[in-house]
Amino acid sequence: MKFFNSIKKAFTKWLGLNLAAATVLALGLSIGGFFIGDGVYKSLARRTVTVKGLAERDAVADMAIWNINISKVGSDLSVLQSDVDSDIVKIKEFLKKAGFSDEEILHNRVQVRDNFAGFSPIELKQQKDSERMLSRYVIETGVMVRSMDVNLVDGTSRRLGELVRQGITIREDYSGPMYIFNGLNEIKIQMIEHATKNAREAGRQFAKDAGARLGKIQNANQGVFQIESRDPTDRWNNDEKQSINKKVRVVSTVTFYLK
Repeated sequence: MKFFNSIKKAFTKWLGLNLAAATVLALGLSIGGFFIGDGVYKSLARRTVTVKGLAERDAVADMAIWNINISKVGSDLSVLQSDVDSDIVKIKEFLKKAGFSDEEILHNRVQVRDNFAGFSPIELKQQKDSERMLSRYVIETGVMVRSMDVNLVDGTSRRLGELVRQGITIREDYSGPMYIFNGLNEIKIQMIEHATKNAREAGRQFAKDAGARLGKIQNANQGVFQIESRDPTDRWNNDEKQSINKKVRVVSTVTFYLK
């Protein structure tokens, strides 16, 4: 019996020592694994490169909006309105002869301004024979052309002198047709791919110079699409709305891991 008790005590002592050793070993492996994993993470977080990729593409406007605005000034509203109606007829005839359809020609709303609004009857009577009374009323209106034939709009807009020779006064704030490009969604994906490819090439060159290899993408920002005039009239004016030929550009910012 004593012999078996001695064996039992020895086995228990051996088991306790091994369990303690196993616990220490497991704890050591766990702590070591944590520091190794944390070190790899920090290393990867530090070893990154952020580059930009540019994509540009020429585009042509596919729609034009053209407002031909006129105004008349006088003292008799009925006469002014008759003159305006006559000018609108002449403008529409001019546009139809140029090749525009009725559906492409819209009559803008009429705005009337009374420069003596708020005057009392006595004050109006005092102004009756003055030169100011000759410009009491101002009527503003016009015609809007909305067409997909941008070349027709462009060519016709350069012939407005024909209307001026007929006695039609074009308003001073006239700025010409607006040319709009509606096809951005059709080229957006290809341009993003091209910008990302350019960014990858820049990152690959950077990694080569740093003695590393380019890894996967950490994060990316495609940037904002910009539409500019392809041929700005001067360095101060780059209103793309006045240009048929446009340039679409996007800059993607991409961060890569380095290996």
